[in-house]
Amino acid sequence: MRVYFYNLLAAIVILSAIYSCTNETDASKELNLTISLLGTPQCNNQKSAEILGNTSVFQSCIEYSFDQSSKRLSIKHYNACFNCCPESLYCTIIDRNDTIIIQEFEQHMGCKCNCLYDLNLEVNGIESGKYQLRIIEPYAGIQDKLRFELDLLKQKSGTFCVTRSQYPWGE
Repeated sequence: MRVYFYNLLAAIVILSAIYSCTNETDASKELNLTISLLGTPQCNNQKSAEILGNTSVFQSCIEYSFDQSSKRLSIKHYNACFNCCPESLYCTIIDRNDTIIIQEFEQHMGCKCNCLYDLNLEVNGIESGKYQLRIIEPYAGIQDKLRFELDLLKQKSGTFCVTRSQYPWGE
């Protein structure tokens, strides 16, 4: 009986130590974000259908705008690369503390070619704040990452671009 009591006491001490080490402020920072891909993006024959400033086919660019009252972040991803004939395109979103990760996907590669698309994304449930925004592109490989600071307290809209040198960018 005494051994059982000491084992129970040890378990209680260990569990209380584990729970006392969790950071409650991190849990309160978690957002309940949702993401939608608007419309049905079409292959742009290896160039952006819309022109963003001086965007070239050698760039992958993000243009964003934030509406604080609706907690909506609108994102346009110019020159996103996918298969020429995907069954569908979709995105997922994860928020970790101050980092928002958007990952882009295609379902079923139907052709043996790649193409550039312009995506219109909408993130709902976002609060004014400072974040690291990361866009994970399926075909970017080891090229520069679409990763930048998003300070929605100071700047409600903006752009960010990275240079691309591999197919189909610039082809």
